[in-house]
Amino acid sequence: MKRSSTDELISALARGIRPVRPVAPLGWQATGVCAVAGALSLALVMLSGLRRDELGAGSGSAPFLLTSLGLALVGLGGVTAALASSRPGRERLECRSITISIAALVICGSAAALVLLATPLAGDPGWGGVGEIPCVLSGLTSAILPALILIRLAASGAPLRPERTALWAGWGATGLAAFAANLTCRTPGAWHEVLTHALIPVLGSLLLVAALGALLRRWTRAK
Repeated sequence: MKRSSTDELISALARGIRPVRPVAPLGWQATGVCAVAGALSLALVMLSGLRRDELGAGSGSAPFLLTSLGLALVGLGGVTAALASSRPGRERLECRSITISIAALVICGSAAALVLLATPLAGDPGWGGVGEIPCVLSGLTSAILPALILIRLAASGAPLRPERTALWAGWGATGLAAFAANLTCRTPGAWHEVLTHALIPVLGSLLLVAALGALLRRWTRAK
């Protein structure tokens, strides 16, 4: 039977279509990113040990535990929000995840600060100055690998708002990195423990957003 021009056009168009790769479940992707960050945290703890008590707000203290909990939730929420933002129809999960992430940082950081205000700290060096820099640099550099993995996974979806996805990715990755820095920090000062470590995700999301957004757009086009 003779083929019509419409059939020939459809066949010509179909020849240029590539099969669409299925996107892995969001939960598995988030678990993978957090597992990589968790392995890095474990390696750092094994090499350096937990934060010592004599540094102020040492391991086992309320500020240490509250800050650790807040940063862990920041990382998990940010990672989930970044992956959800790259999937159309998951806007509700994105909004819920980033809200929980930000609320966790604010609530845990505020609670830790209240504990410190209620406990006079003799000899505490205070907060501010060049002593804050090592933890910030450590948190930012440790976030690079989780952030790259997260952006690569987000590019496998359909990120319609790459800048927002990159912002959440930077927030989540540096939250996970700050969690590791919080566990092994060697900088003295209880206020350093709370304030500097809580600021790392904020700085990371702002400083990394441009580079992560550019990578996301590039990897999305290369699919």
